[in-house]
Amino acid sequence: MPRVPKVTVLMAVYNGMPYLPKAVDSILEQSFGDLEFLVADDASTDGSATYLASLTDARIRILTNKENLGLSRSLNLGLDVARGDYVARMDHDDLSLPARLAEQVAYMDAHPEIDVCGTWTRTIGLQTEQTWRYPRTDAEIRAEMLFASVIVHSSAMLRRSSFERHNLRYDPKIARAQDYELWVRAAPHLRFANLGKVLLRYRVHVGQVGALHSAEQQVMADQMRAGLLRDLGLKPTASELKRHNAISRWQFETSLEHLDQVEAWLLKLADANRKSARYASLPFAKTLEARWWAACRVNLSSGMASWRRYSSSELARAAGRSPLERTQFWLKALAREWGLRS
Repeated sequence: MPRVPKVTVLMAVYNGMPYLPKAVDSILEQSFGDLEFLVADDASTDGSATYLASLTDARIRILTNKENLGLSRSLNLGLDVARGDYVARMDHDDLSLPARLAEQVAYMDAHPEIDVCGTWTRTIGLQTEQTWRYPRTDAEIRAEMLFASVIVHSSAMLRRSSFERHNLRYDPKIARAQDYELWVRAAPHLRFANLGKVLLRYRVHVGQVGALHSAEQQVMADQMRAGLLRDLGLKPTASELKRHNAISRWQFETSLEHLDQVEAWLLKLADANRKSARYASLPFAKTLEARWWAACRVNLSSGMASWRRYSSSELARAAGRSPLERTQFWLKALAREWGLRS
């Protein structure tokens, strides 16, 4: 009978060279060694299959698709044969830092109520690297889901028994943003968390799925948000849905009229949540405030008008900013005001 590992690391590969070897090494060199490394080769044609066949580490298991099935179906095949208590996602172009699995296993063992655990992430490939510090608690993550997925897919560790109990799998009909769709569908059954440590390096490059199919991903994400708005009790117009999607992507215009529209929509969300109690009130207020803050900061060119709009809104009062942040905003708005008058 095969040994049952604590963790199954699940990676799907389609034409993953030249980043694949470093991604594989980052798993095999983890400080936590009680794992199986399940790699689904999705009919690669670039040498990835040859490279995978050359690996000799006994913890590696290769699944070979005879035809290209896509990410969702490949991951489902992996979930069907995974043996670990936990399933840790990994992508063929990212890097897991050495302590990633150890940190996540320790957290999941200590928090049996958590079913999906992601981590903070730092990018590779951008001229200026970014650190993605996503919300950490279940309530905060749920509030953010109305706007976007805030669990980096390749950082996620899943409690396999929970996914089996609720028969949760990726939707094979969905080719893009399948993680967002899965988290939203699983939300009634599962609880989420993010570790507040950078344990994954996320590679940004022109060949990745997100770059090649960004328009398709946006369409799917927009559909997910429309469904979540309906669940909140709203029936958004086409213009409101367009505005919500833009806000979700942190896209704001430089005009006070636009600020009026953003504020009106965010207040409408706040009112809908007060009536439905779908999201915890304080995390949801903080989520709305973060976007109101960003919209007003984009409009600093309006001088003190941007500060007055921010500070006078119910959105600003609902979740407090630090005195330092507020003072810095006020000073920048004042400096712009002097520039406008000079």
